[in-house]
Amino acid sequence: MYQPKFVWESGLWGPTPRWLSPPNIAVIERLSRTHLRLPDDCDLVATFFAEGAFNKLYTITVSERLSSQYIFRVTSPVEPFYKTASEVATLSYTREYTSVPVPRVIAYCSNAKNELGCEWILMERVPGVALGKVWGDIDFETKSKVTKQVAGFVKQLRGIQPPFVAIGNLYFRADIEALNAAAYVVPLEDEKYVLGPIVTTYMFAGGRKLRVPRNLGPYSNDAQYIAALAAVELGEVKLLQSAESRSHGDFDEDLAEISGDIAGLLDELHTISSSLFPSPLLRFTLYHHDLSLANILVDPPTYEVMGIVDWECVGTRSHWEDTYPLFLLGPEIEEEVEPLDPGDKDDARVEHWENWEKMKLRLVFDQQLTEVQYKGDGLRREFREQLDWLGVSPKKVKNWIRDALNTFIPQLKEYSGLLIGAPLLKEY
Repeated sequence: MYQPKFVWESGLWGPTPRWLSPPNIAVIERLSRTHLRLPDDCDLVATFFAEGAFNKLYTITVSERLSSQYIFRVTSPVEPFYKTASEVATLSYTREYTSVPVPRVIAYCSNAKNELGCEWILMERVPGVALGKVWGDIDFETKSKVTKQVAGFVKQLRGIQPPFVAIGNLYFRADIEALNAAAYVVPLEDEKYVLGPIVTTYMFAGGRKLRVPRNLGPYSNDAQYIAALAAVELGEVKLLQSAESRSHGDFDEDLAEISGDIAGLLDELHTISSSLFPSPLLRFTLYHHDLSLANILVDPPTYEVMGIVDWECVGTRSHWEDTYPLFLLGPEIEEEVEPLDPGDKDDARVEHWENWEKMKLRLVFDQQLTEVQYKGDGLRREFREQLDWLGVSPKKVKNWIRDALNTFIPQLKEYSGLLIGAPLLKEY
């Protein structure tokens, strides 16, 4: 498949893609005009709005539609076809089967063989402001109100019926068939959609993983999913150890030096995974992994949630991976914290108070969902996190493995029924 020219450049958190030239604004305006079905004499302007690790966003303003704006998102080819196609299908599916407020897609192209030379999506711009712009100025009662709304949306995603029977990403059946590739898919009751290959940054971040064999699923159980993640990590290690890898632009000397340690730790993690993921699960939920302050849009006067954005790489996962939204994550605080005095800007006190608030808001979130945790959920999440830490701190992973083998795994094995998801008595 054709890809526009871009390079992976080393950064603080590993290689990231850099465009060798920015997308052509004139082409963006022309495509927008065509798909919005505007006459030639109607003024349309595309202006740069924002960018992320893999995308550039442009605001599309139409003179005759001042009450409406649009977003044109251009994506770098980090996961050609699949990232764009799955996001569009996921937005459509979510609009059809839930009341979660998501952008309406107007048009898209999930391949780079077009006049822009990139994959793109044209969608309606959701009104409101990012929650992060107002979060620090609102009281706890208002934060609780927002948290309850978000919890309600998460409950809808978790409650989609019938449950998904595999781990993967949603696609339009027509898009997959038009790809003319031997992609394995799982059909859904709604024949317009299928579950297909997973899209996750773990499988492509850094660029090297795009050059090793990858099993993208969909996976029928957790064991297959975890094995696929570990296999691509091992493939990257072997690539770094090869002689030809040193001449490639994405070669990482530091990572190559610890590649042997990473391979050994993967073997040790494998021994643990058989205890944590031994039996197939048949129920998976649609999981938005990036419910951050930046991706929740609210109406400033009322603080009603107007939209949830950034659905790239959103797919189906097991319940243990679907935990609290990012904006609620933080440490547990054992002793009650004194409220901040007006105007207190001390960083340590502010952070401590914010963590206290987050802990109380997690209780609000739990009360809305009225769901039980399951034995081993926390340990499974920790195991998954170790795969992310392998290239950053092998020592940290080594210590976690030691504690898991000496403490957590033996304790978990004491419970009968653990492996079929018995309700939680104590969270590890």
